[in-house]
Amino acid sequence: MPRALLILLLICPFGLWAAEQTSPDKTAEEVRNQFTIQRAVVTGLVEGITEYLPVSSTGHMIISDAVMGIEKSSTLVEASVVDRKGRRLSLEKIADDYIVIIQLGAILAVLFIFYQRMSSVVVGIFKGNRSSIFLALAILIAFLPAAVLGFIIKDYIPFNVTIVALALIIGGFLIFIAEEKLPKIPSENTDELNVTPKQAVWIGLCQCAALIPGTSRSLATILGGRWAGLSSAVATEFSFLVGFVILSAASIYKMYALGPALLQVYPIGNASLGLFIAAVSAFISVKWMIGFILRRGLKPFAWYRIIAGLVLLGAKSLGYL
Repeated sequence: MPRALLILLLICPFGLWAAEQTSPDKTAEEVRNQFTIQRAVVTGLVEGITEYLPVSSTGHMIISDAVMGIEKSSTLVEASVVDRKGRRLSLEKIADDYIVIIQLGAILAVLFIFYQRMSSVVVGIFKGNRSSIFLALAILIAFLPAAVLGFIIKDYIPFNVTIVALALIIGGFLIFIAEEKLPKIPSENTDELNVTPKQAVWIGLCQCAALIPGTSRSLATILGGRWAGLSSAVATEFSFLVGFVILSAASIYKMYALGPALLQVYPIGNASLGLFIAAVSAFISVKWMIGFILRRGLKPFAWYRIIAGLVLLGAKSLGYL
């Protein structure tokens, strides 16, 4: 009897723990109901405002999801909801994929702002214009490292508040170092973006660091450009153009990979509202950022990153996130 009682005492807590960890599947309708108008508005604003600022849009959306209490568990959606490869989806994957998909809104803003630049490059390529061909080549070179590495490790990228907080703080200190150590290169006329293949390789390698949430793709490419010898104006505009390519590729790939599940788990109305808000807020953010960086540099963003990172670590340790 004592032995049997001991076994029961050992087994029961484990059984209770297992019962707590096992939750029933969610239906597609339950998942769609989580994508409220409030969530669309908040996520769209956060994405649009932060995408091209050197503060990490992905990191801020992870934070906003945590504040809104978005469920990101390993709970699966019903068996009829599968991606293009026939794999079932978890609530965590659905939430994290939306963070990538909503970047399409910010992409549309850059397309509108730099339409003349990008259209002239495309036309120039077909006309055999050397400067257009070299700029397109530089964008492609800068795009490839992060695209290839991101495709390889896409399922292993950690999406959590602690990683975001640490990356924000480290990035802030890197800005201070860069602002003090890098030479001040006069802003040149950006009517001709002269970026060499060697500079593009360096920018592309730096951009790989942005695969860590909280790092900021914009920060990585702008600092990469500065380290490669570009002025702040050229590095910033080149960052926008490279961002247009890599964000488009990431968002389109996510939607393609989800396949039929895309329309099953994301409500078209609210998801589209989020994209629209992201586009409008990104347009305003980009217009403001170009002038701000040229006047004030990156140091204000460094202070913001460090303070935000410390606040997040404090909130996390106190159990608020």
